[in-house]
Amino acid sequence: MQILLLLALIVLPITYVALVILMRAQRIEQPPVTQMFFLFGTIGGWFLAFALSPSGLAAMCIIFLIVSAPVVLVEAVGLRAKKSRTIYHRIAIWSGFAYPAFLGLFIVLAALNRN
Repeated sequence: MQILLLLALIVLPITYVALVILMRAQRIEQPPVTQMFFLFGTIGGWFLAFALSPSGLAAMCIIFLIVSAPVVLVEAVGLRAKKSRTIYHRIAIWSGFAYPAFLGLFIVLAALNRN
């Protein structure tokens, strides 16, 4: 569990900042900084929720992660409309479309596991 906590609170934020610096150094036109923030934030949020589970704080993390799914999807749709796409844009688009699907699958599997 400490590994998940370490990943969520230290490794992922540092990786996100390094990625933003890399995109700016490569002079990416309109880099997907916000979309990558949501991508790293949701991954880190799940790591944090699993690290703190079972607790009320883990439940609050999961509620936030469920509520953030439509935001991630809207961000992906907005990126899809842009003409210039780099590998960073494509990763943000596909992860934005995949997150709500994985979240729905996770919820269904959790509901089936309760029975």
